[in-house]
Amino acid sequence: MTILNETLQEEELKIQTPSISRKDEYESVGKSVLRKDSVPKVTGKAIYTGDLHMPGMLFGKVLLSTQAHALIKSIDVSAAAAVPGVKAVLTSRDIPGENAFGIAIPDQQVLAETKVRYIGEPVAIVAAEDIFAAEQAISQIQVEYEPLPAVFSPFDALKPGAPAVHAKGNILYHTKVRKGNIERGFDEAAIIVENIYRTSGQDHAPIEPEAGFAWIDAEGVLNVFSGTQYAFRDRRQIAIALNLPMNRVRVANMTMGGGFGRKDDVTAEILVALLAWKTGRPVRLVYSRHEAMMSQTHRHPTYTRVRTGANKEGKLTAMEGVIYGDTGAYASLGLFVIKKMALHLGGPYYYPNYKSDSFSVYTNNPIFGAFRGFGVLQAAVSHEGQIDELAEKLGMDPIEFRLRNCLRPGLSFSTGQLMTNACGIATTLERLQDYLVENGLSIELHPEVSA
Repeated sequence: MTILNETLQEEELKIQTPSISRKDEYESVGKSVLRKDSVPKVTGKAIYTGDLHMPGMLFGKVLLSTQAHALIKSIDVSAAAAVPGVKAVLTSRDIPGENAFGIAIPDQQVLAETKVRYIGEPVAIVAAEDIFAAEQAISQIQVEYEPLPAVFSPFDALKPGAPAVHAKGNILYHTKVRKGNIERGFDEAAIIVENIYRTSGQDHAPIEPEAGFAWIDAEGVLNVFSGTQYAFRDRRQIAIALNLPMNRVRVANMTMGGGFGRKDDVTAEILVALLAWKTGRPVRLVYSRHEAMMSQTHRHPTYTRVRTGANKEGKLTAMEGVIYGDTGAYASLGLFVIKKMALHLGGPYYYPNYKSDSFSVYTNNPIFGAFRGFGVLQAAVSHEGQIDELAEKLGMDPIEFRLRNCLRPGLSFSTGQLMTNACGIATTLERLQDYLVENGLSIELHPEVSA
């Protein structure tokens, strides 16, 4: 242990020493700073939600839907409740407050009531003296489903007469961005490139699976501990679901073993709070990796059609695009993620004429929500592909073409916002250009062709 500690101290000193010299001295900028949680994590000393334990603690487990879209005809929990060691089996009927939550809009069920909308939706929860009894109880719950037609792509969901994921329809949100005169912009173009781009869904796969720990203290306050990205928002949603005043709910943030946007949503917090409130005992609920990937949020799959024009001088004249984002069965942050795609479809480039539409669409797929980049990464696949193809068709170096068209102070973004400061794309490209020259390198757009 002594050798390990000495090694870690030596590594800390190396990390804290700036690796490059700068003429200007800053307090933080340009210096490597050791993360405060890094050493506890790598030495195993960090305490995660799944590590918490209290005397009399119960173990929670969740029953997930096996149907993508179905009516719930009945739920029989009698056999589960009879399993030795089981202290509570809860369904939607046992929720004292509102059976609804959500970041953007409260369209998500805490526990499915009359209908399930995706495979993996929570239907019932169990608390037992040990995890084995909890798992046995879950396997004894009998749910009778009446399957409904389902939709698994935005295009199927938007067809006339498509099955409605929600009563209000399958379009969650439509964003429009308009700037300049798009027809005139394409009339001025010498080269027009049009393509369809598709990005796939992606799981965050944080090392720490979703987990919650809840208990009621001596003053009757419900305490919920979890590795959450937004404790105050979780607190509000727990209070609504349990019909409690806010001052009766306390949410504490634990060490987080990876979030990346996934833990921006409520994960296990409301469920474990319900079990603790029902039993009056501490309850810990930890998702398995399989359960987490089935029931939690992911990166949005997107489908984009985009048309971009440039004149003979290599200046962009217009961009037009339409985006379809699969938000899954519930909104999460899909409204804002796909909205951002419409704004950023053109990327960090100046278009005098710009038109984009994005549709966030409900399907019976798992929920898609926040993930690092928040829609801008999906947009980048499109706009960088367009820029490369335009540069190639114009016979221009791809970096020179970008420098000729990138946003600079005084130019306007897709929304019409004028760039003032924090507009460093040109400097970044120039540094890349210098690096390539210094190292005798060049950018090959299609290396597989030349090979």
